[in-house]
Amino acid sequence: MLSIYNTLTKNVEEIRPITPGRVTMYTCGPTVYRYAHIGNLRTYLMADWIRRILEADGNEVYHIKNITDVGHMRQELAEAGGDKMIMAALAEGKSLQEIGEFYAEWFWKDEERTNIKPAHVFPWASHHIPEMLEMVTTLMGNGGAYEAGGNIYFDVNSFPEYGKLSRNFGGDLLEGVRAEADPLKRDPRDFTLWKAAEPGRDVKWDSPWGEGFPGWHIECSAMAHKYLGEHFDIHTGGVDNVFPHHEDEIAQSEGTFGHRHVNYWVHGQHLLADGAKMAKSAGNVFLVEDLATRGFDPLAFRYLCMTVRYRHRMNFTFTSLKAAEKALTGLRNRLWVWRNAAAGAGQHVLSNDGKTWSARFWDAVHNDLDLPTALAITWEMSRSELAPADKVELLLDFDRVFGLDLDKVPMQYEIGPTTSAAIDRRAALREQSAYSDADAMREEVIANGMVVEDIGTATRVRPQTMLELQSARWPSVSASREVPSLLDQPDLYEFTFLLNAYDYVDDVRRCVEAVLRHTGGASVEMIVVDNGSTDGTAEYLEQAQAEHAKVKVIHCDHVVGDAAGKNIGLKQARGKYIILLDASTEVVGDVMSPVAEHLADGTVGVFGPFGLTTDDMQHFHEEVDRGDADAMQAYCMAFRRADLESVGLMHESFRFYRNLDIDYCFQFKDAGYRVVCDSSLPLVRHEHRQWEELEENQRDELSRKNFGRFLKRWGNRPDLLINPAARGFDTGFRH
Repeated sequence: MLSIYNTLTKNVEEIRPITPGRVTMYTCGPTVYRYAHIGNLRTYLMADWIRRILEADGNEVYHIKNITDVGHMRQELAEAGGDKMIMAALAEGKSLQEIGEFYAEWFWKDEERTNIKPAHVFPWASHHIPEMLEMVTTLMGNGGAYEAGGNIYFDVNSFPEYGKLSRNFGGDLLEGVRAEADPLKRDPRDFTLWKAAEPGRDVKWDSPWGEGFPGWHIECSAMAHKYLGEHFDIHTGGVDNVFPHHEDEIAQSEGTFGHRHVNYWVHGQHLLADGAKMAKSAGNVFLVEDLATRGFDPLAFRYLCMTVRYRHRMNFTFTSLKAAEKALTGLRNRLWVWRNAAAGAGQHVLSNDGKTWSARFWDAVHNDLDLPTALAITWEMSRSELAPADKVELLLDFDRVFGLDLDKVPMQYEIGPTTSAAIDRRAALREQSAYSDADAMREEVIANGMVVEDIGTATRVRPQTMLELQSARWPSVSASREVPSLLDQPDLYEFTFLLNAYDYVDDVRRCVEAVLRHTGGASVEMIVVDNGSTDGTAEYLEQAQAEHAKVKVIHCDHVVGDAAGKNIGLKQARGKYIILLDASTEVVGDVMSPVAEHLADGTVGVFGPFGLTTDDMQHFHEEVDRGDADAMQAYCMAFRRADLESVGLMHESFRFYRNLDIDYCFQFKDAGYRVVCDSSLPLVRHEHRQWEELEENQRDELSRKNFGRFLKRWGNRPDLLINPAARGFDTGFRH
């Protein structure tokens, strides 16, 4: 029987259903005002594996997964001018219900693509207002809640066990709401059950206390009660749900029913992307659709999630996803081979050795969902001396848990008559020892999108996967560490123009063509790093590279971040002088001569036209026209390649460009160099669309975070400023 870590008791416990043979399970589902990202999907995969194991053990599992819809939870987001997609939908005349249905459909599509079994019921929160009001009424009647200002609050002091899930105890406990302190509360820990509708709110419901809408936490309690009763077996969610959401669920449910509500609380840990928290503006929020667009089988992500225990943080990278896809393809290929080897063997009985492998596998998955060990056992079994028929039976049995759809691997791939004839011809050439001709025939088949693998004297042919087809277009990298550094090699050119391109193909084209137009016969290379673009930028750059010998393109298979993208270019640069450009900058004359002239002065480390100065390290201003500056903006900044040996590369914690230029300038200043400005450089600065298309709150958040990174490194170094008398700073951020 499955044993799982119970967040409530802090122990790994064997799941013993309330009703033997029937398990009731509730999963906190999606909020349908946005797409579910792969971090959300990891939590839903965890619930799916729990369900699959329980069902494989012979249990009936009744699974509920709620839908938190836009209708009553996110009207305030739209009113605040927040999510652009919602605002655009409203502008098109779509209702909030239509928006919710759109995102719910995408969520169900993503679950299907990752082979997550659909829940038996997907209750929508806005359809269960009466059930929520009933619970609130009960709590008001038994002293568990109180009214203040038209709002209904849960009285935490009425529930002595509050904090037992999260272990957050005490009077100074952070209040369990997502807002600032509410003066109407008796205790800061109290949380809203029902909130009075403010003037102008369209989405609201009648209640005994006036028009309003439910609090965040009461939804799940009401829906879980309706479909699973007052007491059920398992409640799953992400670790971020532990407090306040699930803590408050326990309080209001047990306060209503007077007894334990859920036996096992199971939580999945966070998924990071490239080592950082996912953020849309940082370009590291990935959807299943993003993976598919880049050629990955969504089941490769499912496989990848099995390589890390659900209670451990998982760092998603495209390098690891490539490895997962390769492993998944390998399993499918092995199953293909075993099935063909075992064909015609008749009814199969698993051998004693096979039973031993089976026992090891099931021991692993029953041990707190130890899928990494189960995977390792699977691969060990695949390389063993077991008979092919045993391997087929075991792998398909294991896949009842894995959910990789291995039962759909065909006995024979459809390859078409032309390819079949070519393979037959190649086999005849091999028999005649005409290996050169056979190899040429093999390359012809591969060029038609097939994989050819020789197994002994037999040949296996299968279609290339989407990832294999995508990779054949042009090579790509997933991280700066994958790119070799050429910085220890001699200069090949006088200048390297370096552009970090992230979408906005028209801006990229303008920047590239302007550089080519104004460099003439000079000794120049232009390195463009395609930083995970998806709007046609990559295709344009490939064309530019084919047409212009000066252009060198390095593709990233996703957005690796601003600093990492620039580091890729810096590591590959071979010019004596490096001129770093932004796609919003257009060269309109000779920038090379002034760059060479200023950087001939060995005291100058960074030169450019857009200098910044500060008196307090809190705010940097674009007030320098000529002479020394405190920093240079990366719309255009130039430096000597040779100085990178002492200065180093950029710090890759800066995924977003904001303040990265200041930070890098301080690296030069710390190495003893000056930053010098000359605003007369022949450049035109156009709209910076990466900035302009961000929402205001995203701008503030990203600027503040990056400025915090800058302060952490340089905040105690006012001696690096041109005005060394500068002292102190706060949490403000520059321009």
